Amino acid sequence: MDRPRIHLIAPAGVCRPFLDALRLDSARALIQIVQKAIGAAYLVTGDEALIEASENERSGGRRDDERRAADIQESLTDNHVVCVIALRGGAWFTRILPMIDFSVLPHRAGPVAVFGFSELTTLVNIVGSFENGLGIYDMGPAFLTYGLKRHATSRMSAETTAPSRTSEWVDERLRPEFEAFFHDVISMIEGRGSSRPVTARIISGSVPDRFDATFAGGNLTVLSTMVGSVYDACVRPAGGWLLVEDFNDKLERIDRFLAHLTLSRYWDRCQGVLLGDFHKGYEDLIPAVLELLPSHIPPGRSVPILHTGQIGHVWPMSPLPLHVAVTVERIDEERVALRWPPSALRTV
Repeated sequence: MDRPRIHLIAPAGVCRPFLDALRLDSARALIQIVQKAIGAAYLVTGDEALIEASENERSGGRRDDERRAADIQESLTDNHVVCVIALRGGAWFTRILPMIDFSVLPHRAGPVAVFGFSELTTLVNIVGSFENGLGIYDMGPAFLTYGLKRHATSRMSAETTAPSRTSEWVDERLRPEFEAFFHDVISMIEGRGSSRPVTARIISGSVPDRFDATFAGGNLTVLSTMVGSVYDACVRPAGGWLLVEDFNDKLERIDRFLAHLTLSRYWDRCQGVLLGDFHKGYEDLIPAVLELLPSHIPPGRSVPILHTGQIGHVWPMSPLPLHVAVTVERIDEERVALRWPPSALRTV
């Protein structure tokens, strides 16, 4: 019997710097260490040419659009693929969406889970909105090089630790955290849940002590490209909650993206907003984003706002399934926990 397949995709920013950080000379070596980390129960695959691809932003970014789209199409169609993991976000992906036929998902023999974030906001929301598709908003493992460095620099700067020690700490943590991510993914698709639970702080509005919510959204910049498109329904929070996060952008642009949601009447039936992390460099932008929101949410609408620093371009990051019933339960007066049945993400 063929083993269920875990397929690694690299349809956005290039992965070469991550291979270098792991001291790997090829995509094949990367696939091999993932295979070793998760064991023989699954077959790990990936298009090595796409993982090793280069980019030139002055020459269209990437020149392999058809191959990138075909790689995703094959993984969504193949019944042996139970999990697709985007190695990183970055750029150049959203434009290939018209080349992918998502209507194959209801015809699969079983579900497939897709893990990704940032530039992959589109893919995760679209797949999660289909029968037999599970979309989990979770970091691409190549993000670890940025996330660990930013975390270490912030922490060790406060401790007045030498910069060289920061680099050493990142080097020490990179491989173990990379492997831990894949262990957690396997736990989720086997129905055992995640070891990275999500908690959030109540910023404004009132919420019951316990209620169910469904989430859509992700990176605000990328999310805005779907508004008004043929995929609008995949992210519109009609009767659900909207997740938004972003990084390294100007506040005036964040305001403009929020205005796009306002002009598209995204707040009309939105039950709540979950703010993930917003930062620029080492500056926390959440206070400024909270100042922007009242200018967009209609004054007659009572929309509760939660904030979590565990979702976004941060490390540690926690996963959040989209278009899946999530139970939000009060921990204390200020905090809530987001939980879902472990079986909800099972694909094997």
